[in-house]
Amino acid sequence: MQRLSTDALNLDGQGELYKQLYLSLRQQILSARWSTGALLPSERQLAADLNLSRSTVQQALQQLVAEGYLQPQQGRGYQIVNTLPDNFFAADTKSLHSSNWQAQDYGLTAKTMSHSGRLQPGLTQVQQFPFQLWQKLQQRHSNRVALCGMADPLGYLPLRHALVQYLRQSRQLVCDENAILITAGAQQALFIAAKLVACSGQQVLMESPGYPRLKHALQLAELNLGFIPAAGTNGLNPDLLPPNSDVKALFLTPSHQYPCGGIMPLTERLRLLNWAQATQCWLIEDDYDSEFQYLHRPIASLQGLAGGKGVLFAGSFSKTLFPALRLGYLVVPPELAGKASAIQQALHGDVALLPQAVLADFIGEGHFNRHLRKMRRYYQQQKQQVVSLLQQHFPQNRILAQAAGLHLTMLIPGLKDDAALCQQLNFHGFKLQPFSRYCFLNEPERGLVIGIADADEGRLSQLIPLLQSLLTKLD
Repeated sequence: MQRLSTDALNLDGQGELYKQLYLSLRQQILSARWSTGALLPSERQLAADLNLSRSTVQQALQQLVAEGYLQPQQGRGYQIVNTLPDNFFAADTKSLHSSNWQAQDYGLTAKTMSHSGRLQPGLTQVQQFPFQLWQKLQQRHSNRVALCGMADPLGYLPLRHALVQYLRQSRQLVCDENAILITAGAQQALFIAAKLVACSGQQVLMESPGYPRLKHALQLAELNLGFIPAAGTNGLNPDLLPPNSDVKALFLTPSHQYPCGGIMPLTERLRLLNWAQATQCWLIEDDYDSEFQYLHRPIASLQGLAGGKGVLFAGSFSKTLFPALRLGYLVVPPELAGKASAIQQALHGDVALLPQAVLADFIGEGHFNRHLRKMRRYYQQQKQQVVSLLQQHFPQNRILAQAAGLHLTMLIPGLKDDAALCQQLNFHGFKLQPFSRYCFLNEPERGLVIGIADADEGRLSQLIPLLQSLLTKLD
């Protein structure tokens, strides 16, 4: 088989060399200029023709292998295994019934959350955050009169500009500043997404195990909620989705399934997009923990693969910066931006402008990317330490979610009541969560969801003997 030529490859000069090569190769595959089954130029040829080191070429190729674009061939190099069309689908906007939506007061009172505890999922290591720099940026904007008035309904424009650049580069999103709504966290973004894509009584799907707060939000929106198993290594399995149905939306976490840790590979993302096209179902992509991938760079988002059509993309800065910041975003097709901002205004009003201005500078001046690189290394070391100790002291237990994120899930064979176990741990100051809390399909397994952000040696040395003692008593 004849090898492809390097003539079509161009490095744009933006960012690290391996990423430039990765993006150039990926573009050739996505644009169908290179056909399925073709052999790439050899590593030596790529390095020589593009004036790159072999290690840079290998890094780019390994990322493409990890994402499912390439397959190594013994003695032959790398072969293309998939070719992507430019656009996958456009969901049926007629199903949105935009003129029928009205803000509703459901009369519900939020349940007061208990205080934070050690090894609690969802927390970050705030001691590592550059608060002095943040304060300096905040002082820069503290006396700006323009930040004391009414906000743009979509959010602070410089922040949306900064997000466009970040999301295009890091997640390959297809968007501009008119497609981004700044929200008060990811939870609000998901609720707004629910109100955008479905009306009361219509059917939507979410993952099980999955995020309890999402379940509550969808129930609050009075939607008919169903569940799809998602505990596998790759997260949700598209083959389990109904082939013919009236499902209006599917909510999922393909970049890092919560709490089981599955990362959906490219091949299954494509099958999922084909299913969504065939059923005219909206996809709500919660980009949970995508910034903290430890084995390879994040796989391209569903939103980017779909050309920005039919997928709503939600994210926040709770894990990358700190939870109390309460800033998130929702990326929508531009034609839905007006309705999205109207829903937010009815629910919440303006999002505070000062933290948006500070965050815009934090991203635009490069501090955000530097902080991410630092914290990625830090959390990876934390996770490796926790995994090593848990495997050493609890070898009979299965540990999930090792490849990404700020938590681990440890399944404990024979455990009957993980909620009772967590109550005992909470009494001693540990805020681990019971795995059963995330299970909506009566999954039989029980275990613990463990935050790793603050898992230092001292806390682990206290937790392990305590957990051993409690498990012995529960036997």
